[in-house]
Amino acid sequence: MIQILVDLPSWSLIRLFGILAYLSLFIGMALGISYSFPYWKGQRKAQLLRWHTSANYTGTCLALLHAVLLIIDAFMPFEWKEILIPFAASNSAGLNGIGTIAMYGLLLLILTTDLRHKLKRKLWLAFHFLSYPIFILALLHGLLIGTDSSNIWIKMMYLSTFLLLAGLTVARVLMGSRKRQVVKRKTYST
Repeated sequence: MIQILVDLPSWSLIRLFGILAYLSLFIGMALGISYSFPYWKGQRKAQLLRWHTSANYTGTCLALLHAVLLIIDAFMPFEWKEILIPFAASNSAGLNGIGTIAMYGLLLLILTTDLRHKLKRKLWLAFHFLSYPIFILALLHGLLIGTDSSNIWIKMMYLSTFLLLAGLTVARVLMGSRKRQVVKRKTYST
């Protein structure tokens, strides 16, 4: 059994799981932001929430696999403490540290989302907004330390996902400010 694990193409799997985790988290965030748009109603809105949740759970699981495989990798093995303690890695401590912090952030988001009915809405929302800095940490980790980041297609993937999320966020903020303006107008006209 141990020989099977040692014979795995672990470096390729580590890279693959890292990229897939990032993409799953991007999809989860994009769906989460889109979920708050006012034109989603009923079953479509419920389906969007299920996809959002599934993408985030999938991304978190892939990120955990990405980290755990570093233990058995023969190319650049990590010790448990290097994975579990931010900035403890002997190689690229800062960039690996932000990856560790992003992982802990993901776990915190998953935990608080599972407990959202037991938390006050404002507290849960504060935790949920941590998804933005967590996403940026994951982006920086992948872009700056990822083995495949020199590939133009990978760079384009990181840039396009960042720009798409930024665009969705701006659209959401603008929709929210318009909604507040409409409410103010209705309040003043009555």
